[in-house]
Amino acid sequence: MNRILLVEDEKTMAKHIVYFLEKEGFVVDSVRTGEDGLERFRGGTYDLLLVDWTLPGMDGLELCRVIRKESAVPIIMITAKEELVDKVVGLEVGADDYLTKPFHLRELLARIRALLRRSQMQVAADAADDRKLVWRGLMLDKNKLTLSFADKSVPLTNTEFKLLDLFMQHPQQVYTREFLFETVWGQYEAFNDRTVDVNVSRLRKKIADLSGMKTLQAVRGIGYSLGERT
Repeated sequence: MNRILLVEDEKTMAKHIVYFLEKEGFVVDSVRTGEDGLERFRGGTYDLLLVDWTLPGMDGLELCRVIRKESAVPIIMITAKEELVDKVVGLEVGADDYLTKPFHLRELLARIRALLRRSQMQVAADAADDRKLVWRGLMLDKNKLTLSFADKSVPLTNTEFKLLDLFMQHPQQVYTREFLFETVWGQYEAFNDRTVDVNVSRLRKKIADLSGMKTLQAVRGIGYSLGERT
């Protein structure tokens, strides 16, 4: 039975969501602030999080950002914001999907089930494939989500791991930003090249700080490839 954490400060909406999802067989814990959401998340085990954007105190973006540093748990951001730039920001901080109010509860259910299926498939794939990818002394550990070089290592976010996993499997392959977004984030409708650029930039810095190598070359007008610049 899947367990969901709902972080929503609107009492009526939270009540409807909890009632509906529990009827569908989920176990749902509900809190009203970002701080309570973080505390509850750290004290329990959840299969998916539903996080409202506008929360009192710590807002949904900050909560998502903090949790994403600790876990790859699927997160759906719920908000009244409709602009594309807001969707991009939500995805940049680690949300896996985005649902704009008002929405039908059946649509929410479909999004939840899709994300859970994807997450379960990833867990199964990781369990079946425990190899470590190695490229020019860099070692990507699929189990620990870490990147190592010599005797040092650095943790990666889920997004950074997915990006580097793709690059290290096919060094020198040039990937377009559109392909990276669709493959790593699992969708295309909210595509914005800034989302890809920001995450690649963070990953590039981690690699440089760890190993001194300047990798992930920007291919002008196209995208990125893995290779060391001289």
